[in-house]
Amino acid sequence: TMHVAPAGYVRRLTPRECERLMSWPDDWTRWDADGIEFADGPRYRMIGNGVVANCAEWIGRRMVAFVESTDA
Repeated sequence: TMHVAPAGYVRRLTPRECERLMSWPDDWTRWDADGIEFADGPRYRMIGNGVVANCAEWIGRRMVAFVESTDA
C-alpha cells in the first residue's frame, strides 16, 4: 500500500522498505523463531544493527579474490 505524508512532512519508512534497502527479503524481521510477530520498534532496531547484504557479499568476494591471488 502507498503511504503518504501531508505536504511539508517526511514520512517514516516502513520496516519492509528498510529491509529492501538492506537487500533483505520482505518481512525478514517480522517473525521470531516461534512465529510470534515483532512490533515495528524491535524490527527497526534489528534492521539498524544489520548489514547490507549486497555490500557484505561484495566485500567477501573481494577478500576471497585477494587471498586466492596471493596464494603460492
